[in-house]
Amino acid sequence: MASYFPLSNRPRRDEVDVTSNWSRHRGTVLLDLAALLDGLAAEQWQLPALVAGTTVRDTVADLVWRSTTTRLSRLRSSRPAGQEPAELAAAVRTVATGDLAAASRRRLGELGDAVVAAYEIAAATGHPVTVDPVASGAVALARGLSGPVGIRAVTSERTLVATDAEWRVGRGPELEGTAAAIILYMFGRAPLAR
Repeated sequence: MASYFPLSNRPRRDEVDVTSNWSRHRGTVLLDLAALLDGLAAEQWQLPALVAGTTVRDTVADLVWRSTTTRLSRLRSSRPAGQEPAELAAAVRTVATGDLAAASRRRLGELGDAVVAAYEIAAATGHPVTVDPVASGAVALARGLSGPVGIRAVTSERTLVATDAEWRVGRGPELEGTAAAIILYMFGRAPLAR
């Protein structure tokens, strides 16, 4: 389904550093996102996000809430309201710093939350965000393997090729797009040009 990822069919090499801990990748994405957020004007925080009825501020607030609560506590409470943009940007930076700490452990799903939010905010504001190809590829691969039935069906019939990240997911005729466009499509945020 994918090539050039750890433990795949790529040329043999030492893969002793393969791990299920995605905290470093997530911390790096969040640091880049925090830098983007620091540069936003007040009105940019109110721009519509890719999820209908939400803004950039809502997307950041949701990311912070999901990053600072457990799954169980999220079931019992709602996201706090009223956080100012500067507080939200600082919270993203704090989460990123925590992720980059030596003892931090993050699952691939948590990396996916950060990557999707970063790409969504970048698309809404028109500011670029950097995501390592290994991180974006891992998120795409996981979504292609265990995402909704519709996405699994697409990756069983088409190969989604990231033109800017040197990864491909799926099998069948190729469908090209940027890593951001493919991830946003796979998570239901935007259509992918056919």
